[in-house]
Amino acid sequence: MTKAAIPSVKTGRPELDRALSSIKQNLDAITAQSKNVTRLTPLAPTATLAEVIAQLNAIVDRLQ
Repeated sequence: MTKAAIPSVKTGRPELDRALSSIKQNLDAITAQSKNVTRLTPLAPTATLAEVIAQLNAIVDRLQ
């Protein structure tokens, strides 16, 4: 599923712009909207426990 990218926000207030930019960068990384982040692929219905664990670890890494 494709997600819409979060637009950049320029409020004219440097402190708020920095905060919003940081939030945007994190959300873009989590949702794989960043250019340097690869998308997670769905697991097959026949996935092994090791594959499920690897996928969960990839999600945890992305969230941290």
